[in-house]
Amino acid sequence: MVKLIVLFRDADEYRRDYDEHYNEFLMKIDRLPRMRRKTVSETYAGPGGFVPFRAMVEAYFDSRGDLQAALTSEAGIEAGRVLLQFAGPDSITLFADTQEETY
Repeated sequence: MVKLIVLFRDADEYRRDYDEHYNEFLMKIDRLPRMRRKTVSETYAGPGGFVPFRAMVEAYFDSRGDLQAALTSEAGIEAGRVLLQFAGPDSITLFADTQEETY
């Protein structure tokens, strides 16, 4: 599997409209073609207490080709536009090959 990961930094100043745009981004992600599943994690702490991220969104795909098709689709372009407009430098986007095991 391949995973799109978006990390949202905990910005110095909480923007009043953050939640509205964050939810809009999540709805746009739901429209990505070929996506197998999505996870949304709201972070609250780490081993040392503070963590620099407020949330993590992961979208799973069967292959790199499926991820590429999703990102270049109309829905992917629109999700990217929304992400850049509201989070811009306060987000990090990663692509990862993933192996999972269930215990």
